Amino acid sequence: MAEPHNHRTVGYCMIMVSASLVVIALLYLSIGDDVLYSDHVGKEKQLEYKQMLEKAAQETAAKSEGKNLSVDLNEQMKVQNNP
Repeated sequence: MAEPHNHRTVGYCMIMVSASLVVIALLYLSIGDDVLYSDHVGKEKQLEYKQMLEKAAQETAAKSEGKNLSVDLNEQMKVQNNP
């Protein structure tokens, strides 16, 4: 071993490998036994997106009918003041 700088490089590489293994272990501890964690998150986000689309479609339909969804009243009601 004529080149002593290789020892330093190997040492830094070993530190990086051990740090990456620690990060993997921490991720495993935070996720736990749920190996399909990303699948569950994706399904939740897809459900939220579908609900948002349904709500937008209902609001659009209600606007075309002239209804106010916030209080569920017909905005086309005629108001008469009797003197």
